[in-house]
Amino acid sequence: NGILQYVNTVETVSEVIPENIPPAPPAESAAPDWLAKAAPAEPYPPRPLRPSMPDASTMAATAPGTALLAASQALTRGRLAHRLFEVLPALPSNRQQVAAQRIIAGEADLPADTGQHIVSDVMRVMAMPELAALFGHDALAEVSVSGVVAGNGVAGQIDRLHVGPDRVLIADFKTGPMPPTAPPAYIRQLALYAALLEQIYPDHQIVTWLVWTEATTVQEIPETARMDALKALVSAAGA
Repeated sequence: NGILQYVNTVETVSEVIPENIPPAPPAESAAPDWLAKAAPAEPYPPRPLRPSMPDASTMAATAPGTALLAASQALTRGRLAHRLFEVLPALPSNRQQVAAQRIIAGEADLPADTGQHIVSDVMRVMAMPELAALFGHDALAEVSVSGVVAGNGVAGQIDRLHVGPDRVLIADFKTGPMPPTAPPAYIRQLALYAALLEQIYPDHQIVTWLVWTEATTVQEIPETARMDALKALVSAAGA
C-alpha cells in the first residue's frame, strides 16, 4: 500500500548495561600486619629421649683406664647377645647352633671362650618356658618405637615384643650381672616403652620384663614402678 514501517528490536540501555558491564572492583583494604614482617624462627625441638642410652649418672660412674676397656668389652658382649636373640629364634632348632657359631666368628676381638659363654647364655634363655611367647613365630625382634611421653619425644628399640589378644609383652635383655634391685635407668627405659605401647594398645595389659642372661632370670617391672619413673621424669623436666 506504499507505507513503510520501522521496527526497533534493540534492547533498551537499562537492559543491556547489567549484562555486559563487569561489576566494580572491591574497595581496597589495608594489608594485614604480618604481610610486611619476617616469619618467626621455627623452634628447634629437643632431642628425643633414648631409653636404651645410659643416663648422665651412669656415664659419670664409669672410671677411666681399665674400666673403659671393660665397658667396651661389655658393649661388645651385649651387642653380640642381642644379635643372637634377634636371629636364632627365627631358625629351626637344628640350625641355631651353626648360625650362632657363624655370628660369634665375626667378632675377631672377642675371646673364643667368651663367645661360647654368650651362646650358652642365649640358648638357656631361649629355652625358658615363661619366655615361649617372646620367641614364638608371631613375636617381633628389635622393634623401633617413637612418640611423645609426658611432653618428651622418645625414640627407642625394643629387644623383643609380643602382642597377644589382651596382653603386650615387652622384654629387654641385660647381659651383665644381675643387681639386687633393678637400676632406675632400666626401670625408666621400660616405663617409656610401656607408655608408648599403651597409646597403641589402650585396652591391653602391658607387661615389662628385664631378662638377665647370665642369671637366666626374668625380672618383672610392675606398673607402679613404671609410673614412679615417669613421675620422676616429669619432675626433672619441670625443674
